[in-house]
Amino acid sequence: MYYPKQVPYLLNKEFKEKVNYKEYRLEELNEYCMCIWQMQSKEYLEETIYNNILPDACIDIVIDFICKTICVAGFSKDTMSLELEGQVDYIGVRLKPSIFYLLFNIEADKVMDRQVPISEIEKEDNLLKIFLLKDTNKRINTLKKYLLEKLKNISKKDFINLVDELYESPKQQTVIDIARKLGYNQRHLFRLFKVNYGLSPKVLLNILRLHLCLTLLLEENMDLTSIATLCGFYDQSHFIKEIKKYTGISPLKLLENYQ
Repeated sequence: MYYPKQVPYLLNKEFKEKVNYKEYRLEELNEYCMCIWQMQSKEYLEETIYNNILPDACIDIVIDFICKTICVAGFSKDTMSLELEGQVDYIGVRLKPSIFYLLFNIEADKVMDRQVPISEIEKEDNLLKIFLLKDTNKRINTLKKYLLEKLKNISKKDFINLVDELYESPKQQTVIDIARKLGYNQRHLFRLFKVNYGLSPKVLLNILRLHLCLTLLLEENMDLTSIATLCGFYDQSHFIKEIKKYTGISPLKLLENYQ
């Protein structure tokens, strides 16, 4: 099953030293959300710290307790380096690909590569009470109740399940294969992917392959040659180049940081 690797603590030494980042996976939300995540500074940040966010095909609901803002955001194909300064206190929900569209009936490409205030997406202010809470567990429970209420009307899961299928066999998948399998022409497939994921089929396949590589490297301890072959790279050097493009460091350096 697809679970993206957001690893700011591996990509930035200063981030690891000065910021706490944690992901919570809740069984009740597992079918629709990757996780609820939390990011807090350990101390007041006198200098800028960078949070490198890998593209993951997910759209997040992001709550900033310092600025008292709630927005939704996603990143399409490039790693984003966000500046963290002063006091940092965020909590967020990483929605599975296609869930944003099902929740809000807004095409995903309308919020991809943007930060959109949630007030522009829905009129209800059910989440504003979360700003009164200091305790992490209470914040998580408030988010969980909000999501469960909105998720109870979701029945369509085709585009949720499709991501898992593509993730598990990236070497065999092409845009033509996907269109043929779903019974669409490539133009209509492109349109459906933009609506549900905010991404083109090709970009989604590249993102899934990136995160499969990271999982095999960091969790399965697979050697570089085997990863390159399994994920459909031309050779090991092509695989190394692709990982460095997104993370800024080599697979071996990533593994060293992880260990």
